[in-house]
Amino acid sequence: MRRILLLFLSLLFVQCSSEKYSEKDFYSESTLISEREKFFDKSINQTIIQSLLLPLNDSTEKKYISAFWAMELIQYRNETADVAIKNSLSDFNRRSSNFQRALLEVIYSLYQNELNNEILQLIPSLNNPKLFAMCIHYLKSDTDIEILKKLTLDFALKFSPAVESPIITFLKYDLNSGFQRNANLPPLKDLLKKDFGPDKVIIYSLQRLNRDYPGLLVIKKPDGKFLRDESGEIFSILQLARAITDLPGYITNGNTPEGILSIQGEDVSKNLFIGSSPNIQLVLPFEVNTKIYFHKEVNDTIWAEEYYRNLLPDSWKEYMPIYEAYYAGKAGRNEIIAHGTTIDPEFYKNKPYYPFTPSLGCLTTKEIWSGENGKLVESGQIKLMNAISSSEFEKGYFVVVNIDDQHLPVTLDEIKDIIFNAER
Repeated sequence: MRRILLLFLSLLFVQCSSEKYSEKDFYSESTLISEREKFFDKSINQTIIQSLLLPLNDSTEKKYISAFWAMELIQYRNETADVAIKNSLSDFNRRSSNFQRALLEVIYSLYQNELNNEILQLIPSLNNPKLFAMCIHYLKSDTDIEILKKLTLDFALKFSPAVESPIITFLKYDLNSGFQRNANLPPLKDLLKKDFGPDKVIIYSLQRLNRDYPGLLVIKKPDGKFLRDESGEIFSILQLARAITDLPGYITNGNTPEGILSIQGEDVSKNLFIGSSPNIQLVLPFEVNTKIYFHKEVNDTIWAEEYYRNLLPDSWKEYMPIYEAYYAGKAGRNEIIAHGTTIDPEFYKNKPYYPFTPSLGCLTTKEIWSGENGKLVESGQIKLMNAISSSEFEKGYFVVVNIDDQHLPVTLDEIKDIIFNAER
């Protein structure tokens, strides 16, 4: 009888013990100390300084864009860069939309509250909702919110299309809710216990509104129970949902949008900065057709908010922040995945999220690589992929939700009782 009981317990709790992946099997040359030093030196001396010393014109725009991205990635500024940023702003209206967006991204990332007057002066000439929203968000910390509302209303009236831009729709909500700080979270238990349909694995990434702090990922199996580890504890890993820009999620290259993404299996990226560990493929509404997103036939192949709304529990249907993923997809955002990282965490050693590394809007786990041999030493991503490898997670959903605005990582202790109640 005792043997039977032990066997039952092992089957019940050892749900993460059969490891499909082993950290020791993964290698990345780019994580070697020598390679990281070469990359850092090249980023500064060639990609940034040499590019930004060139005169700005149509033929050098791409070099400037690469320099702006490198500045964000390694968190780098110097006098040459500062001068180039100001000169680029002076030439803003003669530049391409790609250049304009890249310039505003690096300003938002590295020049907060330093160029408010210059950004304010740009606004009357803007006709692109994405660029306009980036400017409004840049000004939010040092400008009266009523002024920002008036600017947004004027923009909407001046450039009002037949159907309002999803970016402007969500920006208006942001302004009216104090950039979501006044949003009242519905019962988290209702979202955690929601039945998303048969055979669906639901991954929850519970985040802070302030994405400087890692959130916590937990997994609900198709039977409604949350995955446990070998000790019987609820399986969880820390996960960062912050973009290097820290822009809002409904803007391209912003933070991971809050809401429901559809899981589309796993893959391995060829991106040097993501690395060789397997990732979870995700799609937003509008990024794919309704059949692919919902893993089933839907009455209409044309996207409608009603379909997304029907995924939510009743208590969440009127909660606007959970629709950010819907509006982000409608605005054209795509290619958000849950992955590891080979980026050098030392770029961010003074940031609250260190040693996690931000992305361009994906969800990243902590991965530590050996600088001596390029082998993977510690990986939250491998733990995650091993945890779900035994489940048919290709037909599930990935729910990202901000639970509050505390300035510290989300812990299992603060949500454990809510999970237990949801399971009951």
